[in-house]
Amino acid sequence: MSISDHASHYPKRCQYLNANNRNNSSESNANTKNSNEWAWEEGVSYQDQGAVRHLYLVRHGQYQRLTTQGDGNLTEKGQQQAVFAANYLATELPEDVLFDSLTHSDMIRTRETAVHIYKRLKILKKIDLEYIAIDTDWREQNWFLGFILNGNWRSLKRDYFRSTTETINNHIPTFEIVVAHRNIIAHVIELITMIQPDKNIAFNASITHVIVDEKGANIDYAYKHTHIPLDMLTMWEIFLPNGESKAKEPIKKHTEVTGVKGIQRRGCYIRLLVSCLR
Repeated sequence: MSISDHASHYPKRCQYLNANNRNNSSESNANTKNSNEWAWEEGVSYQDQGAVRHLYLVRHGQYQRLTTQGDGNLTEKGQQQAVFAANYLATELPEDVLFDSLTHSDMIRTRETAVHIYKRLKILKKIDLEYIAIDTDWREQNWFLGFILNGNWRSLKRDYFRSTTETINNHIPTFEIVVAHRNIIAHVIELITMIQPDKNIAFNASITHVIVDEKGANIDYAYKHTHIPLDMLTMWEIFLPNGESKAKEPIKKHTEVTGVKGIQRRGCYIRLLVSCLR
């Protein structure tokens, strides 16, 4: 399949948001607290200008753990969420094209999510890999500063958010899946777009699509979750033995997302400088 065939399958691409590029429609304002605080990244036509790398960042499914533990296994609902994510991911690929890689962090919940995604994609004949990769740089980092100082962003930018030599030389797109965590995906989104994303829609098994070409990385959409039924939407882990969440679940509502919904980081020169470090 030629690059043009793939390009026709992806009609939109996103650019960085600037102060004058806003959607002030009534529909947009209905989903925001204040039109001056919130901004939506706008999609623009995607032109076929060479090799493209598609990264799908999937948040892990709902999991359960003891209060003394930092990790745990997926709940039954979390397993189903992973299958819903796989079903959606399969629709993102052109016909007769397979995913090139599947990676997860070194946590139990991301590993199990990745395994369920792999099994479903295997049934759908959308993946055929010898192994699922592990990358510790995708481990959860709650604090933005820790994400920077520990070198996670530097490594991830080098390994994921640049076009690969193979992609450039062959002039063909690649399609990659990464199963990671709510906060680390938010850090990545913020460093690419300078927008602090609204994590109130970062449900379990939500998907963020990053498009990478020779010019850099852009966010097509962040935290897409409409592929998950409303009654299956969850945000937080379950604590054992009582089987309840310590945090209140957000209102279960599907929000259509194009680009990034969040607060624009105006004048945040330090973060912009850090994000540009090689």
